[in-house]
Amino acid sequence: MISPETAHVAVRRVASLGTFVAALEMLSQHRRFGKDDLLGPQWDAFRTKAAARHPRLARVLKSKAVPVAAYAMQAGASAATFLWPRNRAVQAVGGAALASMRGTQRRWSPLGGDGADEMQNVINVVLAATALIDDRDKGVDLAMRALALETTMAYVASGVVKAVSPVWLKGDAFAGIIRTRNYGDQRVYRIVARHPALSKAVSWGTIAAELGFPLVFVLPRPAARLYLAAMAGFHLGIGQFMGLNRFVLAFCATHPAVDYVLARRASAPSAGSARRKELP
Repeated sequence: MISPETAHVAVRRVASLGTFVAALEMLSQHRRFGKDDLLGPQWDAFRTKAAARHPRLARVLKSKAVPVAAYAMQAGASAATFLWPRNRAVQAVGGAALASMRGTQRRWSPLGGDGADEMQNVINVVLAATALIDDRDKGVDLAMRALALETTMAYVASGVVKAVSPVWLKGDAFAGIIRTRNYGDQRVYRIVARHPALSKAVSWGTIAAELGFPLVFVLPRPAARLYLAAMAGFHLGIGQFMGLNRFVLAFCATHPAVDYVLARRASAPSAGSARRKELP
C-alpha cells in the first residue's frame, strides 16, 4: 500500500516542478515585461486611484524588475519545496509563498490564470495549511484526502461545463480546438477532418471520463488505478497536441493523493469482516 509520506512527497515534488517550469516560462519572456507590454506590470491601470495618490510607488511597481523578481522568487521557492519535500517548515513557508506570489501576480497582470494555475494554487494552500497541524501523520492524511476531493470536483465541474455546451454535445469541440493555431496540431486536425467520427469520440469520451471520475472510488482498485492512468494519459495528450504542458504537472500532481485514498479504502476492513472479528 502506498504510504501517506510517499504520496505526499510525490504530490509536493510534481507540483513544485510545475510551478518551477511556469516561472521559467515567464522569465524566458522577460523582454516583454516592459511597462506598456501585455506581460508587463499593469498595476496603475487597475489601481488608478492608488497610482495617482502614490506616484513614486506606481513607478516602482511598473518597473520591469518587479515581475522578474517575483518569478525568480517563485522559481526559488519551487526549487526549495522540490528539494526538501519532507521539511515541514519549507512546506509551510514555501507553499504559502507560492500561493501569495500567485495572488500578487494577479494584481499587476490583466491576464487571467488557467486551470493549471488554479490547481497549483490549491495544492500550495492545502500543503501549507496542513503542515501547521501538530500531528504530522494526520496533517498528511488530511492533505491527501483534500487534494483527492479537489481533483474529483475539478474533473466533474469541467465535465458538467462541457455537457451543457452544444458544441461539445454535437461532438464538434475537439475538431474546433485542434484546428486552432494556439491550441491545435495541424497533423491531428487533418486526420480528424478526414474522419469526423474521431472528433465526436474524443469530445464525448472527454465528457464521460470527467463526469465519471468519481467512479474511481467505487471501482475495484486495479480498475480504479487504470482509470487514473488513463486520465494521466489524457493530460499527456493535451500537453503534446495542445501545448498545455503545465496541465500535465498540475493535475497529475494530485493523482498520488487519489491513489493514496484508493489504497486506504482497499486496506480498510469491511463492516462485515469487522463484525466477524468481534464474534467469539
